[in-house]
This record gives sequence, C-alpha cells and structure tokens, in this order.
Amino acid sequence: MKKKASTEIVESPSKKIKVSQGPKAKQKRSNESPKAKKLSKNKSNDQTEKLPESKFTKVVKGTPTNLKTVKPKKLPAKNVSNDSNNSNKNKGVNEKIEDWNKFKKERKELRLKRIQARTKDNFDRIQQAKKMGEKLRLKTLKQEERNKVINQLHGLLKTHYAKFVLAHDTARIVQWLLKYASKVLVHQISQELIPVTVSMLQSKYGIHCIKRLLKYGQSDIRSSVIDQLKGSAVKLATHSLSAPIVEYAFSTWATNAQKQFLIQEFYGDLYKNSKDPKVKHLRDVYSENDSMKAATLGACKSNIKKVLNKSLLDSGLVQSVLCQYLEECSPEDRAELISELTSHIVVISNSRDGSRAAMQCIWHGSNKDKKVIIKSLKEHLIELCKHEFGHNTIIVLLDSVDDTVLLHKAIITEILKNAKDLAVNEWGRKVLLWLVAPGDPTIFHPKFIKEVTDGREQSGSKKSPESRRQEILNYSISTLSNLVIEDTQFWLSNGSLAIEMLAIIKAGTGSVLEEALSSIVKVISDVSWSISEGDKAILGIEHAGLHMTLKKMTQFFKTLPVDKGPTFGKILIDNLTDEVISHWLKINRGCFLLVAVFENNEESIQKLLKRKLKPHMKLLKSQTTPGAAILLKKL
Repeated sequence: MKKKASTEIVESPSKKIKVSQGPKAKQKRSNESPKAKKLSKNKSNDQTEKLPESKFTKVVKGTPTNLKTVKPKKLPAKNVSNDSNNSNKNKGVNEKIEDWNKFKKERKELRLKRIQARTKDNFDRIQQAKKMGEKLRLKTLKQEERNKVINQLHGLLKTHYAKFVLAHDTARIVQWLLKYASKVLVHQISQELIPVTVSMLQSKYGIHCIKRLLKYGQSDIRSSVIDQLKGSAVKLATHSLSAPIVEYAFSTWATNAQKQFLIQEFYGDLYKNSKDPKVKHLRDVYSENDSMKAATLGACKSNIKKVLNKSLLDSGLVQSVLCQYLEECSPEDRAELISELTSHIVVISNSRDGSRAAMQCIWHGSNKDKKVIIKSLKEHLIELCKHEFGHNTIIVLLDSVDDTVLLHKAIITEILKNAKDLAVNEWGRKVLLWLVAPGDPTIFHPKFIKEVTDGREQSGSKKSPESRRQEILNYSISTLSNLVIEDTQFWLSNGSLAIEMLAIIKAGTGSVLEEALSSIVKVISDVSWSISEGDKAILGIEHAGLHMTLKKMTQFFKTLPVDKGPTFGKILIDNLTDEVISHWLKINRGCFLLVAVFENNEESIQKLLKRKLKPHMKLLKSQTTPGAAILLKKL
C-alpha cells in the first residue's frame, strides 16, 4: 500500500505560508516536455518585460519597484532671486486685471448688442428713458424739475406703454410715472394699459404696474381695471403671479356688484361672459331649476380644486366661493373637501366668508379633522385671536370640540399665557370672554350667538354644551382670577377691561373670588386712584365706564343666594374709612355708588352703611349734586 505524501504548512520567519503538494502534482510537472517548459519560461519573461509603465513604478534590471516605498531624492535648490519672483508675480497680476477689464467690456458690449437686437427700433428710446427714470426717482429732485422730466418721459414713451410694462427695466420707469405724474397723465397712461390688463397680470413685471394703477388711479380707473378681470377671474385666481393682485383688487377696491360678478364665474362657464345681477349666491343658480344643481356644484368643485392644487387660498374671492359651496354641497363632497382644507384653516380665516368656511370645517369635520385643525392653529393661535374674523374660528373651536383635554393643552393654555395681551385687543378680549361667559347676549351679538348655536346643533358633537362650557371654565377661571388679584390696577384702567373683569368675577367662586373682590375694593377705596384718558388724568371713581361696571357688580350679588359668601357691597363697606366717605360724598358718582350699594344689599349691610355715614350727614346735606340728594333720601 502506497503512502500518501503529507501536506505540511511551514511558517517561515517572513510570515509566508509554504504548502507542499502531493505526488500527483509533482508527477504532472515532471511529465511536462522540455519544449513546454521553455514556452512557459519565455511567457513569464514576456510578462515582466511588458509591464505598463506608470508614475508609481520604476523598472530596474527588469523587476518592477513601487516608488511609494522608495525615499525621494533631494533636488538641488534653484538659484532664483526674490526680485525676479516679485516682478513676475506683479506682471501676472497686471495681466489678469487687464484681461478681466477687457472681458467685462466685451460682455457689456455683447449685452447691449443683444438688447438692441431684441428691442430693434426702441433701443435708443429705452436707453434715454432709463437715464430720465433714474433722475425722476430721486427724492431730492425739486417739483418743477420733476414735472419737466415727467412730461419729457411721457412724450418719449407715449403709444409704447403696452410693450414697456412687460420688461423688467422699463416696467420700473412706468411705475415711477404712475407714482409721481399728475391725475391727467395717469389717466392718459391708463388708457393704454387697461386694454392689456389680463396679459399684464400674468407678467412678472406687469403686475406691479397694475398695482400702481389701483393705488394711484382714480375710482373710474380702478373700476375699469376690475371690469377687465371679467371673463378671466378663474384663470387669474389660479395663476401664482396674478392671484395676489386679484385679491388686492377684490378686497380693497371692488364694489359689491363687481364682487358678485367675479364670484359668479366660479359657478361654471355659463357666467363667464354673461352676468346675472339676481344671482347673489350659489343656490340662486338652481333655485328655479333643480336639474342644474349637479352641474353647477360639479363646475364649482372643479374650480375650487384648481385653486387648492396651487395652494392659492389666501383670497377673499376664493374664500367667498368656498363658503357658499360648503353650505350647498352634499355631505360626501363636504367631507372630502374638509379633509383637504384642515391644514389651511389659518389662511382661510382672514376674511368674513373665509372664517365662516373654517367654522363649517369645524362643525362638519370628523374628530381626526378637528385634531389636525387644532395642531395647525397652534403656531398662529394668538395672531388669529387678535384678527377681526379669525377670532370667530377660535370661539367655534371652544364651543363645539368635545375633547376638552386636547383643547386645554393646545388652545386654552396658550390663551391664558397671553391673557393680558388679548385683553387689550378689540377681538382678543372676545375669546377671553367666551371662556368665562360663553353665549352671553350682553357681550356677544345675538346673530353671532344664533349662528354658533345652529352650527353646533348640525355638527356631530355628542357632549352637551353645558358640560363642555363648565369643563372649559374649570380650566381657566382660577388663572384669570389670579390675574385680577395680581394686577387689579390693569383691569380697572378703562371701561373695556373692567367689563372683562366683571365677567371673571361673575364666574368666580370660593376664596379666590373673595380675594379678587378685596383687591378691587382696595384699589377703588384709594382717594388718590386716578386713570389716564388721553392727555387727561381722571379720578377713577368719576370715570363713567368704571362707575357703570361697579354698579353692575353690586347688582349681580343681589341675585345670588345669601349663603353664597361675602358680597362686593359687604367687603366695600367694611373697608370704607372716614377719609374715603368724605371724599366720595363730594363727588356725584361717588354718591351714586353708595346708593347702589345701599339698594342691592340686605338689611344688615344697609344698617352698617347708615352707621358709617352718620358722622358725615352735615357734609352730605351741604352737597348740591343729584347723587347726594338721592343718597340723603335713602338714609
């Protein structure tokens, strides 16, 4: 039996592994003919000789060497003087400057040639107009010289305005003319520009000239510009350049009739060229013919989709159409549209119709839609609360969302943090008042209350209004009462703030209410208490608005049960000193406040007031004011 050759692995000092092979491999090599051995040897030599030369290898005696491992030789230093180097460097810099100046000159000439080729016969006119325009825009230019330049410029550009308003350089000149020219010249320029209004509104530079026409033109020019929009209202409202100018014209300068005609174009192609003064709402289109309802709503929906696709909802025109469509469309179409509008609630809440559309989204949206709306409002909440129409959206959220925990975290907490800031704002104070006195007809308009109530009843809200309002009140009343305690002077600084303070007092209970009443009494019983109204300083007790608020406060506690706690009248009488009484008796409204306290409190408090006033009867009898006479009769 033959022994197999063993395969051994031997590790040399150079870490190479040598593998000895078996007898078959040795036999195979020994079986090769001398001729084959010679050929393989020559082949290996050819491979070494034909190695590609590169910058990394150097052939020395036929064997390649890696230059990366070879140490570089030091070359002898060149003997070049510093002066020659500096002169060569300066020479190169000068050559570069000359080349750059030459390049700029060539580019300028090329640009002028291109402008000349584009403008053809108007090139010289444009160059001359630019120079005059630069002179015209100077603020230091005298009026006589300015008028002279305006007349020359108008004579130069006359009959060419329609072309020049579409170019970036000449459009600016036309804007300066419209700004500084007389009414007669503006009228002449408008005669050339008004026929090309639609093309100007779609031009990057022409839109600015239209805005100047609306701003500086007279009413007939504005009316003519807006009339040119008829037939292209949908097209221009869905164009990214023209949409802001159409909104400016619609919201600021359009008459009610013009607004009505522009809205009609969204109802379908039927009203694109012909207008009907009787159609004032989407429902009027098919009021006499129900067969037109589906087609009209379909056309209106497709036009709204065009606007939504480009996110151009910041337009009073679009928002009016949106509001009418949400009122008339089917529940399925409404749900589909609301899901797309939820992230745009802030944008569409900036007009009367837009805020109504936002209210429709809240009333008819799903719980998921309402959560998206609340999250989208969070960043712009305070701005929206202060907005003339946006505050209605916040009030409807507070009135119809069942998830009061989410409302508290996202909306109510932020409102309470900025309560003072909102209190001094005309619209922000209404949001604050809704927290403590929701639906109060003495504060909110009855029409608004009815609209909110009807919308809530149509919505899918499951929680009763009373429980929702009580939960919101519980979240907010303690914070608002503490604000009154901390800075009573602020809440008694004018009549509007005093009304808000009264609403907070009416909603308060317990020890916090008693502390708030004590802080109010402390301020009003200070004989030096005064408030500034305009340039004048008035005694607080003599201020008409504050006096009315204090009387209402005394009347409110008369309606409460006796065991409710201390009343405003009781706390006031306990804190009255002889100095305060003698001060108030000399003031007409001070006497009337004491009369109100006497009339609206129980017999024990009336006896206490008589006892405190008895030492001052002589002073009271000497007064001639109506309030003093009535108080004397009561006593």
